[in-house]
Amino acid sequence: MKTLEEMAEEYERNLVPLRRRRDALREKVKHVWSRDERNLLWRRIGILDGMITSSAQDIAQMRGDAHGI
Repeated sequence: MKTLEEMAEEYERNLVPLRRRRDALREKVKHVWSRDERNLLWRRIGILDGMITSSAQDIAQMRGDAHGI
């Protein structure tokens, strides 16, 4: 069974590809002219932001910060 610190470290490692994907989508949206495609990209970015925020709050709680971020 993993300790909370090991779980927090794993969560942090999992955040790396999520942040990279979000950043790549932010860069891509700069070069897209179609309104529909831009809206789709921003929705995806929003979902990734939510996942990142939620995971970061979980990490903070695992490490003893009762308030999260």
